Amino acid sequence: MSTHTEDDRKTEKAKSHYNKAEKEVLSDIKDIKENVIGLARNIRETSTDKAHDAVDYVRDQVENLKEVGVNRMERVEKRIKAKPGQSIAIAFAAGLLANALLGRRKA
Repeated sequence: MSTHTEDDRKTEKAKSHYNKAEKEVLSDIKDIKENVIGLARNIRETSTDKAHDAVDYVRDQVENLKEVGVNRMERVEKRIKAKPGQSIAIAFAAGLLANALLGRRKA
């Protein structure tokens, strides 16, 4: 009869270990779930920040390019005003060259 009691005690001990292990596993799963959710939020926030940074960078570059373009146009205008005859001759020569390169092609 002591064997039956010994077996019962072993069974209860095994159940106790099983229950403890089950609780630990469920707790670990809960922690993992919370960590994954936190990681996803972090990735979303970081991605949003990086996207905003990229948009800001592109806007800055566009502004810089606009400024460069305006400055160059102003320089060209000054040169044209300083030497109008030479400017007309250069424009005429460029037109002839473009016509020669892009002119009608015979079929």
